[in-house]
Amino acid sequence: MFISSTAMTGLAVWQTFVDYFSEFINLSYSFTSMIGFPSYGLAIIFITVLIKLALFPITHKQMKSMRAMQALQPKVRWLQDKYSDDPQLSQQKMMELYKEHGVNPLGGCLPLLIQMPIFIAFYQALFGFQFVNAADSGFFMLKDISLSAPQAFEMGSFELAWPYWLLIVLAALTTFIQQRISMVESTDPTQKTMLYFMPVFMGWIAYKLPAGLPLYWVTFNTLGILQQLIVNRSAEKDERAAMEKAADGSGPEMLRKGKPVEENDGQPDEETDEATDDQQASPQKQIRKKGGASNGKGGNNRKKGQKRR
Repeated sequence: MFISSTAMTGLAVWQTFVDYFSEFINLSYSFTSMIGFPSYGLAIIFITVLIKLALFPITHKQMKSMRAMQALQPKVRWLQDKYSDDPQLSQQKMMELYKEHGVNPLGGCLPLLIQMPIFIAFYQALFGFQFVNAADSGFFMLKDISLSAPQAFEMGSFELAWPYWLLIVLAALTTFIQQRISMVESTDPTQKTMLYFMPVFMGWIAYKLPAGLPLYWVTFNTLGILQQLIVNRSAEKDERAAMEKAADGSGPEMLRKGKPVEENDGQPDEETDEATDDQQASPQKQIRKKGGASNGKGGNNRKKGQKRR
């Protein structure tokens, strides 16, 4: 009985949230009427911009964290190989690495957790939505934003349905672009899989859901692409500055051949190897080297004597 009443309370709270969201859509539509462009599609775009602005600090931090994590993948793989016999120690070393570089492995989850209720509320609000003015339910070539692509195709000819298919393509394309520009290491198999899986998945969702949701997703992705470009530019600038400091010897050591220089597993560098070989050379070799140097000096003295004559 307690579980049943709790579930009923949760459903009531959720339905209240969906109802408020429907009212928010109508409120945004009223704003478009005030500025002289009454359109529910434009209202959804305005709502998307407001949501993106509200989530900007969180998504910006998430984008920077995800890019930093991808940049650390060579170090992570090296640690996994080094401590392959001790998974617990390997995990501990990776956590230390993330902490050292200020990276949160779970930082990308929070924006998704916040966006999912909004996405679902959009979905439920658009089904059976009560338009204040049904004549403004379309957007550009879309007849009705509450219709999905299959519904639009059933209602009429291809001329009515093709804008919905175009929106599906845009949903998949913008997802692909955002995934691609957020990648640092394109050879990572997991990232390559997600690069092609997510656009197909979002295209399938856009096909099934009312057109208002793909419109929201395309707008959200477009704003996300612009934000990701800003993050990439800032990150590349920081990386160049770090490389310059490392070259001057004033900054932290960088990766060399995908392996941290500061942890060379006890293996000496080439210069150290050469110095060690010279120190361990036989006395005869050292004498020959000294003799060669003396002969060189004698030759120079003879040349000087000839010049004086």
